[in-house]
Amino acid sequence: MKLFYSSIIVVLFFLSIFDLIVGLINDAVNFLNSAIGSQVASRRTIMVFASLGILLGAFLSSGMMEVARKGVFDPSYFYFSDIIFIFLAVMISDIILLDVFNTLGFPTSTTVSMVFCLLGAAFSIAMIKITSPFNNEPFHHLTLYIKAEKTFTISIGIFLSILISFTSGAFIHYFIRFLFSFEYESRLKYIGVIWSAISLSSMTYFLIVRGLHSTLQGFMVEDLTGFSLFIQHFIKWIHHNFLIFLLILFSTWTVIAKIFVSLGYNILKFVVLYGTFSLAMAFAGNDLVNFIGIPIAGIQSYNIWKESGSPPAEKFNMKGLSGNVQVPSSGLIFAGMIMILTLWFSKKTKNITSTEINLSRQNEGPEKFLSNSFSRGIVRFFLYLGNHFFRLFPKRLLVKIEKNFKQKKIQKEENVAFDLVRASANLTISSILISIATVQKLPLSTTFVTFMVSMGTSLSDRAWDRESAVYRVSGVLKVIRGWFLTGVMAFTMAGITATFLYFLKAWALFFLICLILFVFYRIYKTYYYNNKMKDQKIKEKPFFVGIVNLTLEGTLSKTFEILKPILEYVENIYKNSIEGITQENLKTLQKSRNHFLKVKENFTNIHNSLIKVIRKTENREPVAGILYLHIYNKTKEIIESSDIITNHTLFHVINSHKPLKYQQKKNLRILEHLMIEHFNIIKRITTDRNCKEIQFPCTIQNQILKKIEEQMNQQVMGIIHNKYGTKNTFLMLDLLLQSKKITESIEDIILLYHNALSNISSKKDASFLAF
Repeated sequence: MKLFYSSIIVVLFFLSIFDLIVGLINDAVNFLNSAIGSQVASRRTIMVFASLGILLGAFLSSGMMEVARKGVFDPSYFYFSDIIFIFLAVMISDIILLDVFNTLGFPTSTTVSMVFCLLGAAFSIAMIKITSPFNNEPFHHLTLYIKAEKTFTISIGIFLSILISFTSGAFIHYFIRFLFSFEYESRLKYIGVIWSAISLSSMTYFLIVRGLHSTLQGFMVEDLTGFSLFIQHFIKWIHHNFLIFLLILFSTWTVIAKIFVSLGYNILKFVVLYGTFSLAMAFAGNDLVNFIGIPIAGIQSYNIWKESGSPPAEKFNMKGLSGNVQVPSSGLIFAGMIMILTLWFSKKTKNITSTEINLSRQNEGPEKFLSNSFSRGIVRFFLYLGNHFFRLFPKRLLVKIEKNFKQKKIQKEENVAFDLVRASANLTISSILISIATVQKLPLSTTFVTFMVSMGTSLSDRAWDRESAVYRVSGVLKVIRGWFLTGVMAFTMAGITATFLYFLKAWALFFLICLILFVFYRIYKTYYYNNKMKDQKIKEKPFFVGIVNLTLEGTLSKTFEILKPILEYVENIYKNSIEGITQENLKTLQKSRNHFLKVKENFTNIHNSLIKVIRKTENREPVAGILYLHIYNKTKEIIESSDIITNHTLFHVINSHKPLKYQQKKNLRILEHLMIEHFNIIKRITTDRNCKEIQFPCTIQNQILKKIEEQMNQQVMGIIHNKYGTKNTFLMLDLLLQSKKITESIEDIILLYHNALSNISSKKDASFLAF
């Protein structure tokens, strides 16, 4: 069995590397999003500052290891085999859970995952020991195995951070924005210097001084020599002269900030970069235990067991794990280097940044989350509360406050989600909260803190206006629900895994390793396939990015580029739908539906950019925006009709309804032939970009409408003579009516192009666009 347990230690070591990787991927957004969202510097510069913070934070994190070893359960009530199975179950469950969340692009809490994995695994093993016929202990002895009070305190602390962080972010940033306003550049000389000094002083005190103090607490006085002894005396002086030290720190940073401003440098950029460094340091100092605390505790347990002569693992009590054990600095530095390499080279770190930035961005754009009744109720409640609350204040005061919250008229760059004032507030508030928790050795969730601070500051900035509030609130609630779900899933997975290991031992270990490899293979295969498809879609998307002044000629050119691929897809979709329903070919109809969903997704991007496109219209040529709006509307009608056709034909066949009659199939094939001719006309216009050779109105349109009318009359007669059933009738009516709508929309687009090209020289009004 010695070989078995030494094998487990080796497995724990390799799992710790995987846990470092997946944990860093999940938590990287916590300290990168503010810098990335505000575009304070190049990504390379931001990563350099973050890497330095991680390296220093990893070295200062030894004080947090107690939570992993004895924070959740009492080791003296477990045997060596129990402890090893608990740690192994925690690592396996934690890695799988975090990687699934990372792949889905959904940030979760590594602290919650680790604590509840420990709780679930220890609970399962404890229940097995209590209910064992050899022990037959009463159920209330479970409180001896599990530190229920400590666990409850940790859980309350973690989840209270949600409320505290959101409230702190919203309240503090409200006053910061009131002082700065959105026209903050003009106030940097005075308010900017003071805020920067406060921000930099706070982060310096909590992250450097307090961080060093936390690390040195683990050393005995006789072990301190040279520089370490000097630091300890320096820290003692600070405690006795706290106000004097803060005043010196504030004065120093004020002078530095004033020099920066005098040289014409935006001091807030330095604050954001320094904040990125400090938050990365706080992250490493607070969250490193989530990644390597368990493996280190496992290695310590194995050493204690081995030094005792390797007695039977099932009977060797692990009370020795309750003592204080110093974590080697080399292990911390090694862990920090792995995290830094992951930060630089993992593509997944970019995958989960979008959630927080999307929910906190100041500019317009598509909303990632849908509204629900709960979020709508919350928004209505606070709108009602706000209306009555602001009546208590004089209007003159409210008008003065409103001036400072009025945003710039000039639209900012699309890739900048928020400005440097909010970015600096996010980092400062988050760093202070996390650092306080690190000093107090409380496992605070960096994800909870940074996410909720960001949501609070965005609320103060009125990024959640009435146009987006319900979607943002819904998104925040969904993220929070995912956090609670993390705890439940972690507890359940670790409990099941620990039970599996306890009874099957080596066989369970082999099976679980194979399961991890299989899960990783499936997840990464799906992830990279989806990324490849997204990259292809990005290359194919016909966007209006880069167009500053949209003219009539520019509108025609760009709508040609957009419409051509859409019409080609719709033509194939229509053709496959008719062939699929006449031949009852389920595979063809499913393929047609899948192709339509891709077209719909691509059109959604055009829909989301509609307002931005129209805003780029040249002031002297409003007709350009009007033309684009008309063509967009007609294209949307074609998409909606295609949606009904693909959906209803697939529904009919997949539910094995009665097939169409011979005459109906024949009529649909004739209609299909006419529709393809009509598609070819509009496609020729988009290709040649002129209507000179096109006869207008198109004679093919009258043929299609006449044929549809004939087929509808035949359908009515068939119903009267009981030839057609209910499902058959509704399917045919849908096909005929939607074909008619597509025909009319295509004809309207041809008319728009015909009139626009004929009146290209006339830009006085948009009367030629009227139908």
